[in-house]
Amino acid sequence: MANFWDWRPRSAESSTASTAVAELQSTLHPVELYTKTAMVSGLIAAEGRRLSDILNSNTTLPIRDACSTSLLSNVNGEQGSGWTSIDTDDILFAVPPEHESPRQLRIHRRQHRVRIRTGPVTLTGTAHVLPGVTLDAYALRRQMRFLALTDVQMYVDLSTPFERAAPVVLVNVRPVNDLTEVTTIS
Repeated sequence: MANFWDWRPRSAESSTASTAVAELQSTLHPVELYTKTAMVSGLIAAEGRRLSDILNSNTTLPIRDACSTSLLSNVNGEQGSGWTSIDTDDILFAVPPEHESPRQLRIHRRQHRVRIRTGPVTLTGTAHVLPGVTLDAYALRRQMRFLALTDVQMYVDLSTPFERAAPVVLVNVRPVNDLTEVTTIS
């Protein structure tokens, strides 16, 4: 049995198996998804893409080892194993894994401080939209499915209210009830 500090060469068979597991783990990234009734956490295979690109180009999101935490009282969550898919229309918003895009892929976007109400959740953050895109829920629905917000405060108003901060949140613009640009007074 090889110890952690044992530097003797391993057999090719054991090193190939451990390399394959390490490569699979390195390509999976943690994600949190919020629906009207649950928070779902798990792993996604981003394959170098941003979660916003994946959500905007697919109708389902494959997620591995999904674990749901109910946002409703007296309802238990579930722990899954293996791969499952979540319909992107059921996602109110997602907290993506950290990802820094290469400089050549970055696009200058206009920044607006906004408050968004979607389902039982109010999000306040900085919306990033392309120049010329109007900051209106109806207009956004025609141009994209998920809007990126940064420096976000989330307030969930259910039987057990809670709040949370996140550096980046991707908001599904289709079920948005209210989108208001806010002025920051300091």
